[in-house]
Amino acid sequence: MKLTVEGRNEYLNKVYASWLGKLIGIRLGSPVEGWSHEQIMEKYPDEEGYLVDYDVYAADDDSNGPLFFVRALLDDKQISAETIGDALLNYLCEYHGFFWWGGVGVSSEHTAYENLKKGIKAPLSGSRETNGLTMAEQIGGQIFSDCWGYVAGYDPELAKKLSAMASSVTHDGNGIEGGIFVAVAITLAMQRNDIHQVIDEALTYLDQDMEYCQVAKDIIRFYRENPDDWKKCLDYIQKNYGYDKYPGVCHIIPNMALMIMAMSYGDNDFDKTMVMLNRSGWDTDCNCGNVGSILGALLGLDGINEKWIRPINDLINSSSAIGCLNIQYASESAMLFTKLAYQLQGIQIAEFGKFVLPYATRAIRCNDGSIEVKNDQLYVSSKDIYTYAYYLADDLYDARYDPEFSPITEPGDIVSVDLFNDNLCDYESYVRDCEGNEYRETYFVEGDDTINIEVPTGKNLVVNRIGLRAKRPYRIKDIRVTRKAILHYDFRDYPLDHYGPRYGGDRMNNIRAFVKHSGDWEIDHCLKGVSDEHALISSGCYGNSYSHIEWVFEAEKGDEFSVVFSMRGYLDLCRLGIRGKELVLIEKKKKEKVLASHPADMRPGIHGLVIDRRDGHLEVQLDGNRYEFPDTQLRDLFGIYLGKGCICKTYELKLY
Repeated sequence: MKLTVEGRNEYLNKVYASWLGKLIGIRLGSPVEGWSHEQIMEKYPDEEGYLVDYDVYAADDDSNGPLFFVRALLDDKQISAETIGDALLNYLCEYHGFFWWGGVGVSSEHTAYENLKKGIKAPLSGSRETNGLTMAEQIGGQIFSDCWGYVAGYDPELAKKLSAMASSVTHDGNGIEGGIFVAVAITLAMQRNDIHQVIDEALTYLDQDMEYCQVAKDIIRFYRENPDDWKKCLDYIQKNYGYDKYPGVCHIIPNMALMIMAMSYGDNDFDKTMVMLNRSGWDTDCNCGNVGSILGALLGLDGINEKWIRPINDLINSSSAIGCLNIQYASESAMLFTKLAYQLQGIQIAEFGKFVLPYATRAIRCNDGSIEVKNDQLYVSSKDIYTYAYYLADDLYDARYDPEFSPITEPGDIVSVDLFNDNLCDYESYVRDCEGNEYRETYFVEGDDTINIEVPTGKNLVVNRIGLRAKRPYRIKDIRVTRKAILHYDFRDYPLDHYGPRYGGDRMNNIRAFVKHSGDWEIDHCLKGVSDEHALISSGCYGNSYSHIEWVFEAEKGDEFSVVFSMRGYLDLCRLGIRGKELVLIEKKKKEKVLASHPADMRPGIHGLVIDRRDGHLEVQLDGNRYEFPDTQLRDLFGIYLGKGCICKTYELKLY
C-alpha cells in the first residue's frame, strides 16, 4: 500500500487506533509495572479491564518518547540519529521527568543523555562501545519506537530505517532490533489481517543472527507445538528467558518473549491478548503499550472495546521541558503523526477538523449528562462541561514521571467556540483560576453562532479550567484559541503546587505554571534560582507573541543572568541579559551565537530590565540606561536563564 491524498482519513484512523492501543496498554500495565506473574494473580486474579481508575493520568515514559522524539521531523530538514539525539536534549528536563533517571551505568536513557550533553553524538551516545552491552540492550530502544511505524506511511523499510536511527541514540544490539521490530510490525499490521502473519513478516526485517530474532522464533515454535496452553509457554519463558538470565534492570529479551507469546496465543483478540500479557508480569506497561499499538493497527477501532478507550478521554499528559506540550490530545497527536507521514512522502494534505475522529473529545469533561463525538462534531447533553488548562494537585491521580505544566490557555487569550442549537438558548461561559475564582459571561445563541470567551487578566492569575453551562443540548463544531497573552508574575507572593507521589515515592512541588529545566528553583518571597552548571525555568505557549517584557531581579552571585524568550526548546531560544560586564543578546540554535552586546557594568542590588520591540529594533533599558539591539521576535515560551555558579532572585516578570 502507498499513501494517497484520497486515503488520508483511512491512514489517520489506522494511526489513531494504533496510538490508542499504545495508550491503553500503558494505562493497563502501569499499576503492576515490575511485578511478577504470581504477584499480579494474587492481587488481581479476576480483573479483565483496567486495574486502577486513574481518571486524569499524569504522565508516563512510554508515551513521552513517541510524542517528543518524533518532533525531530519538525525541527530538522534531515532526519538522522544525530538530529533525534538533538530532540532528546531539546525537549527533556535535566535529570527529572520524561523517563527513569536511574543513574549513569544503571539507566540506559540517563547514560545516553549524559553522553549527549558531553558532545558524544548519536549513535555513539547509545552504542555498546561507549556504554557496554548491558546498557545497550535494555528495553528502552523498543518502547519508544511506535511513532516511527506511525510516520512510515505503510513502508516497512522506512519504519526500519527511522526506528534504527532513533533506537541508536540510547541503545545498541538487541536494543535496536526491538525498536525495528515494533515499528515494522505496526506498519505491516496496518496492511494485514492476521497477527501471526505480521509477526513472521516483521521478523524478516531483523538480523537473523541476533538473539532477538532467535528467541522470538523459539517462542513461535513453542506456540505451534503447544497452541492451547499459554501458561505453559509463560513457564517456558520464565525458565529459559527470565530476568535472572540477563543483566541490567530491565532487559529487552525477557519482555519481548512475553510480547510474542501474548500475540501468538491471543487469537487476534485485543482483550484476550492484552489481559494475558498484563498478567504475565515484568515490564507490563511497556509490553502492553507496544503490543496494544501493534494490535490497534491490525484491528482498528472496531476491534477495541469502548471500555478501554473512554477512560482516556482523548487526553495525554507528558513531562517534557515544554510545559504547553505536556497537555495534549490523543486525536491531535494522531493527526500530527499522519501529517508527518505524508510530509516524509512529499505529499501535502489539508488540515483535519477537531472532531473528525471518534472519541476525540479534546479532554472535555462533563459534570452530568454526556458528550459524544459524531458527524465531526461534539454533541453535548450536559448542563456543565469543562476542560483543564492547567492541573492542580487534586486534579491528577499522581505525579509519576514528574509532570510539570504551563497553562495551555493564558490570561488575555480568546477562546472561540462554534456552536449550534436548534432553539434559542442561553449559555454561561466560565473561567476558573487556580484560586477557585470564576469569571463568567452570558451569551444567547440560536442556530449557528460563535461565542468568544475572553480570558481575564490579573497579577498571578493562572487558569485552571474553562467551562460552558447550558440548559439545552447543543453541538460544538470547532474550538480555537487566539493567543493574546498578558502576563504578570509577582514572585514576592507566589504559590507552589504540591503534587502527589513521584516515581521514587517522595512528593513533587511545582512552581505554579512554570517548568524547571535545570538548576534549583524555589519560592522564598521571590523566585530564587541556583545554578551549578546552568539553570533554566520557563513558561508560556507556542504561538504567543509579545512586544514588551519587564524583569525585576537581584543578581546575588555569579555573572550571567538572562531573560529568555522565543524559546521552542533548550536548544532553540533567545536570551538577553548580563554576561560579565556586558549586556548581551544571544541566539541559540543548537549552538550559541552572540547577536549584539553593549558594555554594562551592574551595581549590586535590585535591577530592572525592560525590553520593547519597536520598528526594526529592540529597545532595552537596564536600570534606566538605554540600549539598542537588533530586531528579534519576542514569541513562544519565556523564562529565566542563569549561567554557571549563579544565584538570582526574580521579584517580578511581565509580558504583553
